Amino acid sequence: MRRRRSRQRGQVIPIVALMLVVLAGFAALTIDAGVSYDQSRNDQDVSDSAALAATYSLNNGATLTAAYTAAQNVASLDCTGPAAPCNVTVNFYGSSYTGTPLCTATSSSATCLGSTSASSVDYVGTAVATTANDYFAHLDPAQTRTHTIQSQAVAEVSSTGSSGSGASSPNPTAACEICILGNVTFQGSSDTLQAGGGNIDVGGYVYFDNSSDVLKTASGSGWGIAIDGTSTIGGYTVEYTGSSDTVSSAGTLGIDGKVFFDSSSDSIAASGTLNISGTVTNNGSSNTISPATYGTATTTDFTDPLATTPTPSYTANGKTFAAPTYAVSGDTTDFPNNGNWSYPTSGCPSSDTINPGIYDSIVINCSSATLNFNPGVYVIAGGAITVNSSSDTLASPSGGVTIYYTCASGSAAASCGTFTSSTATCSSTKSGAQITINGSSADINLSGGYNGSNILMFYDPCNSNQDAYYGQNSSITYTGSGTFYAHSGGIWFDGSSTGVPGPLVADNVMFDNSSCTLGTASGSINLGTTTAAGPGNLVK
Repeated sequence: MRRRRSRQRGQVIPIVALMLVVLAGFAALTIDAGVSYDQSRNDQDVSDSAALAATYSLNNGATLTAAYTAAQNVASLDCTGPAAPCNVTVNFYGSSYTGTPLCTATSSSATCLGSTSASSVDYVGTAVATTANDYFAHLDPAQTRTHTIQSQAVAEVSSTGSSGSGASSPNPTAACEICILGNVTFQGSSDTLQAGGGNIDVGGYVYFDNSSDVLKTASGSGWGIAIDGTSTIGGYTVEYTGSSDTVSSAGTLGIDGKVFFDSSSDSIAASGTLNISGTVTNNGSSNTISPATYGTATTTDFTDPLATTPTPSYTANGKTFAAPTYAVSGDTTDFPNNGNWSYPTSGCPSSDTINPGIYDSIVINCSSATLNFNPGVYVIAGGAITVNSSSDTLASPSGGVTIYYTCASGSAAASCGTFTSSTATCSSTKSGAQITINGSSADINLSGGYNGSNILMFYDPCNSNQDAYYGQNSSITYTGSGTFYAHSGGIWFDGSSTGVPGPLVADNVMFDNSSCTLGTASGSINLGTTTAAGPGNLVK
């Protein structure tokens, strides 16, 4: 008997229809997720580019407003949502990007852009918010068919590039080429304090007591000047009692305190933002401030950027000789104490060579002579390097020289006081070793520094000798490379046509004669951050 087969034709149709609905749902989610992912990747690129654009602007002397605009301009090139352009928030941070920003800006008119010192910014963060289409996620037409995507990025403001923040104070890692912790005094005429490769920071006051003196950063460089006013003269941060004197910044200029004009044709000028927090008194004539409209924001005090720099040490034959005694089990062979050394030891040869070690003093009494320094650390214990003759040269043919000026206890090198690096303060100080140029036409052509350090002249942080570098005669040039660091010591120019290039950190600067130059007219000299491995990474 033949059984009749039951009819099942057509049952696959509802199954396929159900599967199509499920597949369509997965397709919708895939499309929405893909669009969202593509938009988020694009926005992350925009965040990165905007943060980098802002930091690049700061590195090249821009104000915060200009840096904000740069970030927005980059964002607008490649960041538009389906409903509106991206919303880009720019956050400017200090020493840490995990805390509260110094300035948060969503428009170029944000108040904090003009009142926050660009030099105090170490990080720039950007937050980008935009929208992505939901093509299938919302079936109800009444609901919004987009969702918000957010991305963030942080970039660090460089302190070691060929350009710098161009703003006020480097507190403590921005690029100041010339860092004067105390005061700058112009008592001679036609003297110049100029930086061509970094900012100038003056912790105290600037006093002009003669004519045609200039404190400036090189025109067009974008570098800035900060005068912090932690000490004042007669209550003023900047005082003009001479004529035709100038403070001129190629970037921003911040003067924290009062300004006093008491002569004629003096000027204050800034290519970038100008802030003078105190009152301006004008008792003279033809004095100018440019721009005429300026802010009154305070300038952040800067600290010693090399405070954590280790004192130079010397290694020879597997033995390390370190401050303050430089003694290793009485070993005086590998790092000897040479006492007082004099050139000539006999006669007056055209050149002589000196080796690393401890010296009470080094004296040159021959004219037209060259004293060559072999690589290593030279410790001047309480005395001085003194050039008494004319047309002499201090040279380092092989480079790698660091000269450490400290104090002495008996016949041994000794610290000049107790220095606390975390606060950059000395509990006690003592006037120690120095370099003195008494002869004319001297050339200091030394290249520092030894054992990975780029510091050429390192003064004990508590060496309070205000004649730490004393140029007493005319036509003294400093043509070598290497950083000058004298936390408590001063530079005194008492001769004409005297020059010392940056970068440098010193306590005070005194111009006591005419036509002296401190700094460089142009160049790429930068002050970087310090490391525990050696005395800083200041480079030329």
